[in-house]
Amino acid sequence: MQLIMLLMLIIGVVVAMALVFACASYAFGVHLYSRHGTLAFATERDPCAQCNADRDWYQSLPYWQQTAITAWWWANRFQWASKGCR
Repeated sequence: MQLIMLLMLIIGVVVAMALVFACASYAFGVHLYSRHGTLAFATERDPCAQCNADRDWYQSLPYWQQTAITAWWWANRFQWASKGCR
């Protein structure tokens, strides 16, 4: 019984830490994007222009920043994919 409780405690701590890191990554991504992100022109006909601008901005970041904002990047990709953009 103690082994099961210890295992559940370890799993709980790992899940909690993963959640904290994902939230911190998302918050850092939102912060960086609000300071340095790019906006597509409103006159563009492509409905996915902002998605492409986000991708170009993300790829222009240094590798450590790309890694640090992975949670924001995945949330952004899912949001644009739900709108039909790639």
